[in-house]
Amino acid sequence: MRMKKALVAGAMWLSAATTQAVAQDSSRQAEKGETPAKTTPAVYDYALNPITVFSELDSYFEQKSSTALKGDVDQSLIPYTTNVFNEQVIEDLKADRLEKVFAYIPGFSRSGTTANSFTIRGQSVDLQNLQVDGLPGLTSRFGSPTTANIERVEVVKGPASVLYGWMDPGGMVNMITKKPEDKEFREITLSGELFPEYGDTSYTGSFDLNGRANADGALLYRLIAGYEREDSYRDHVKGNTMAYLFPSLSWVPDDKRRLDFQLEYAKDERAADDGLFVLNRDINQRADLTTYYQEPGDIDNDEGLSLILNYRDELAKDTKLNLKWRSVWHTDERKLYESNSVRPDGTLRRRNRHQYNEREYHFGDANLTFDFDALFRQNLIVGMGGGYEYRQYDRLAFGALGANLDQMNPVYTGDVLETIPGSYRNWDLYNFGVYAQDQIFLTDKLSLLVGGRYDTQSGDYNLRYVDSDETAHESVSVNTTAYNAGITYQLTEQAAVYTSLSQSFNMQAVPTFDENNRQLDPESGTQYEVGLKLSLLNGKLNTNFAVFDLVKENVSETVDGASALIGTVESRGAEVTVQYQPSLNWQFQASYAYTDAKVAETTNDEARGNVPGFSPAHTASLLARYNYPEEVLGGLVGMGVGWHYESTRYTDEDESNRVRLAGYHVTDLNFYYELDNLKLSLIVDNLFDETYFFGGSNDVKIYAGDPRKVMVRANYRF
Repeated sequence: MRMKKALVAGAMWLSAATTQAVAQDSSRQAEKGETPAKTTPAVYDYALNPITVFSELDSYFEQKSSTALKGDVDQSLIPYTTNVFNEQVIEDLKADRLEKVFAYIPGFSRSGTTANSFTIRGQSVDLQNLQVDGLPGLTSRFGSPTTANIERVEVVKGPASVLYGWMDPGGMVNMITKKPEDKEFREITLSGELFPEYGDTSYTGSFDLNGRANADGALLYRLIAGYEREDSYRDHVKGNTMAYLFPSLSWVPDDKRRLDFQLEYAKDERAADDGLFVLNRDINQRADLTTYYQEPGDIDNDEGLSLILNYRDELAKDTKLNLKWRSVWHTDERKLYESNSVRPDGTLRRRNRHQYNEREYHFGDANLTFDFDALFRQNLIVGMGGGYEYRQYDRLAFGALGANLDQMNPVYTGDVLETIPGSYRNWDLYNFGVYAQDQIFLTDKLSLLVGGRYDTQSGDYNLRYVDSDETAHESVSVNTTAYNAGITYQLTEQAAVYTSLSQSFNMQAVPTFDENNRQLDPESGTQYEVGLKLSLLNGKLNTNFAVFDLVKENVSETVDGASALIGTVESRGAEVTVQYQPSLNWQFQASYAYTDAKVAETTNDEARGNVPGFSPAHTASLLARYNYPEEVLGGLVGMGVGWHYESTRYTDEDESNRVRLAGYHVTDLNFYYELDNLKLSLIVDNLFDETYFFGGSNDVKIYAGDPRKVMVRANYRF
């Protein structure tokens, strides 16, 4: 325990100080030619001050970010907005799933229940915007990823295509995984959850084993595994389970080379749940939060396996090699009576859907970084990256409509829908890009960042039907470029200002043909940003302020039966984040973002000029942790609070069927007790039992946030 370590350290310091004083006195006597007095035991009369016991917190602030510029770079030198959520933040949030971290990202809004259902800076994203160690591919898609294997989360706001390839322009979320460490520990975590108003319970269990695989420590291992079982407060959404296994080995022969080999396996089995539906596009015209509209026994399952290789080598003092590879094999299955539309008589029409999907990702990245002087000091990175993605979407049953349900009193299987044969579709998608980026230090205070990427993408598409010999095949290929630039100026040792331009590209679905039967160019994004970064009070107070203007263009829309590059979505706004640690035993971070987003160009008169779906104008959050500075019952106690807010949002930009969701704020409260290697926690999420809605699709799928929930957790490390 830290208290014992502090007492031992104090005793050692006192002993060393006394010995040093005696030695110095003898030395002075010798220098004067005097015979040092014989050393005899002495009795000292010391007045000891009261000892204060405290538990030191690791800071929320991270001095460096590894994602924004593909290397560990001081945040004051990065001309973009970055948000880093380290282990201390994840621990204080008690975030078992990544969705809980999402709530504390400024300018971020969840739009659904799948892993990539969110917007950043008013712009929707796809799976490519959510990466693992800088490469795409998730092992679990239907639910939010577990944090059991996440060391920290780094968010880069705005386009990131120059270094990471195709993606939407709002921003990138990079999950940095836990690697083996050169120390021995065993950690077991158990937790239980309860919805007090409903009586539904859940539990989780996990372990983390880490140590040396050989005597000299050149080979390290780590094994993380866990199991979760969840009973939702919603009717018939019971017995959801998730199992995961994350084994890894690292070869670290010296301080210049490291090879990491990691496996990830995750399996989710859950009840299919499309949430609520509303009448007259009015969120107040809905049933009780517990009401379920699918059939009991309907499923949403997915399973994934991934392999990760990461090699780093300091080839020379100023030259580093980085090699990464990630392969993912993923399947998911939806078998349900899917919510389809709200009927004029106020009932819900459902669709019989059985969907089976397979995905594979095989992506790599190789780069060299050079830190050298050539007229100016420079940090140059050159690299190449890309890979292969396979998608297979099997519609085993799709399109049968009926089995309508009453909103307040649903009667299941009132009409059993027939199984209508569907179709098989698959894509083979290839991507390869080369990139370079140079950070040039023109003076001690002024630096310039310039970068560019050339990318080529191709795809093959195949379609066949279950009950027909009809087939379709298309092959396409496109090339594109993207650039970025930034200037950072160090006003003082504590303050830096910056401005930047960044671009993105995202390939259209294959095939998306224009009137001349040619594949459309990729979507494009451009962002301008200006910001100020402050580090005050010897690094205890850190602030980032930014304003931005972001445009996504070349959004495909259908005109007279053909696709055309017409759609444009604009967003502009400001963000501020403050992290402050006034003492070693308490700290907080706060954030606020204002986003003004609109659909600027479209052929849809019902959407033009409107706010895009799930683009709140205001988001804010606060996270604080305090540890009591004295021992209580032989241990240390602490308290934390989390609060996050989103203003009004719409489920879509189209006025004909969108629903206005009221703004909401949620408060979570945490209590901690630490005794030696044991940590106990009591968490109350949604303390004030706020009723709110975080996601959905038009008026037919509305997702409610969890009501008040109580969780207890025990963590033991030995």
